Amino acid sequence: MFQKKTQLSTFFFTTGWILTGKVLRKILLASLLLLIPLAPLSARGEDGDEVTRSLGLSEEEPAGVSRLPRPASLIAENVTVVTAEQIARLNAHTVADVLQTVPGVQLDLLQTPGSILLYNVLGSSNRHILVQMDGVPQNFVSSENLAHLGLIPVQMVERIEIIKGAASAAWGSALGGVINIITKSPATDRGATGLASASIGTASTSDLRGEISGSREGLGYYLTGGTLRSNGLVPGNDVDFGHGFGKLTYDFANGARATLGLDVRHADLGLMRAAKYDVYETGEVRYLNGYLSLQVPLAQRLTLEVNGRGGVRNSVDRRGLISQGILFFTPEARETHQGYAADLNWGDAQNGLKTGVEFERIEVRQREPLQQIPGSNSDLGLTRYSFYANGTYTIGRFSLLPGVRVEHLNLLDDPVSATLGATLRLGDDTILRGYAARGYSLPLISRYGSPTGEVQHELQQVGTIQGGVESTAIPYLWLKGMLFHNNVWNIQEFDFQAGLLHKGKERRHGVDLELRTSPWHGLSLTGAYTFTDARNRSTGEELEGDLAGPRHAVKGSLSYDNPDAGLTCVLTANYSNWNLTVPGARAEATLWDLHLNQKLLPARENSPELFFSLRNIFDTKFYEYDFRPTAPRWFEVGGRFRF
Repeated sequence: MFQKKTQLSTFFFTTGWILTGKVLRKILLASLLLLIPLAPLSARGEDGDEVTRSLGLSEEEPAGVSRLPRPASLIAENVTVVTAEQIARLNAHTVADVLQTVPGVQLDLLQTPGSILLYNVLGSSNRHILVQMDGVPQNFVSSENLAHLGLIPVQMVERIEIIKGAASAAWGSALGGVINIITKSPATDRGATGLASASIGTASTSDLRGEISGSREGLGYYLTGGTLRSNGLVPGNDVDFGHGFGKLTYDFANGARATLGLDVRHADLGLMRAAKYDVYETGEVRYLNGYLSLQVPLAQRLTLEVNGRGGVRNSVDRRGLISQGILFFTPEARETHQGYAADLNWGDAQNGLKTGVEFERIEVRQREPLQQIPGSNSDLGLTRYSFYANGTYTIGRFSLLPGVRVEHLNLLDDPVSATLGATLRLGDDTILRGYAARGYSLPLISRYGSPTGEVQHELQQVGTIQGGVESTAIPYLWLKGMLFHNNVWNIQEFDFQAGLLHKGKERRHGVDLELRTSPWHGLSLTGAYTFTDARNRSTGEELEGDLAGPRHAVKGSLSYDNPDAGLTCVLTANYSNWNLTVPGARAEATLWDLHLNQKLLPARENSPELFFSLRNIFDTKFYEYDFRPTAPRWFEVGGRFRF
């Protein structure tokens, strides 16, 4: 990761596209929100109820978000799941594009696709969010534990599970939550099937990608690759990003399955060009990750899973003066990581236990050839030994969900994480859920995290309580609401000007609301509202948005789906109001995006498709600092061919 001011953010502020643009945007957003509660009344004429099925009350649809196959009715945490179908409707390039539409998740730099950005979940910053893909962590320990969501392509993604809240008992270092990415499995009963896609847009922004998948006689394969390039929707924000991913599976006669995965990504990026400050910034990121897992059924209700993972992550940051064309800062970081785990799964979704052990080793090498900053040149080796157990115990409509994780870290304090959750089904259409948990995240060990070059031993920790309801009691309307209260301590922020590392105590509480309607004549609506009150526990002072995200955030979408005509349309709105004191910041805005997809031969399953996206329709300005603005209005057109 390219070092920036800790939690550097850019924010939205609504400005006019035309003379009446500001008024028009407010009318559109208000209309969208007003239509949502009225939609169920109109939807009564629709046969069937897709929303009820999506609630997950059926025990046949596991979600898997807690590392134990569970239906939605047995998940105590606040979870949102995004599927591959939803991703395709958004014409998304990377995971960052998808998370921009997820309630409770906020991104601060929506620039050129494939660029670096920061993010938070219910007020918890990116350094406290664990990001995994097929069980392989994506976080850069050497760069404030940040994962590059803008450098994870979506073509291979089957679904994304977002756990909003402390989840350390099941996942380890996850004070603020987990973004769990599951990739596609090989197509079954077909020798070969695939897709080719291409798009072109503003500033020569292009996305070329393809995939092929199939299986035969127990052996399955899935391969994908592509390139994402742009001259930069924001000046100096050019992107040259290439990626490849492959997965092989083999099913044994006794029901066992082996899976081998390999992920390769490389990006050359322009991060910033600020002419009035005479500064530019570029960088490089390289990923090489692999994993091997084996699932073996030992008995009718007992399964053993063994897996190993490893890889290399590299980053280079270059900063220089535009006028003189010279570099003044070139930090480099290289991480090699490996991990091994063995799990025993006993029981089923109603009554079960998952217990296991895990080992992880991360070697961190940091260098700064031009400057000698304390702590910038270092070699660290972090090891982690873990034992964990998570279970489900169900009596009638009530389920108890306990979990515990005990770990030993060689350079840091030894954490003990625990959770106790419960769900209660009220009839067939309503679920009460809640949990209490204690979790942690790794401290700052990067070159900027320790002014003296010493590793901080104290972990960043949280105690959380969440509770709420999920219901389809109102016909054709799905509702979910969760209240959350987090106490966090040892939260670390680095003051670059003073050269000091501050450790603070914070309190965050609020509400996270989601709703969606069943289709009515092809139309459906979604809506979400997140309120976060974040304060310094010592002084009671409200935290600024660059530390805690927006105080108010509203998200919504209007979708139209006509299978007979082969047409889908999605209009999304994202309003956020950040608390900022930076002079000149534009901290309040509504961003609108439109995505159209048209099948040329609607009656054919593998029909060629054309698609069109118009992003930031009203050219809204949004930033904390004017040299890091969000992307202006831009468009792209493209096509997909499936075979």
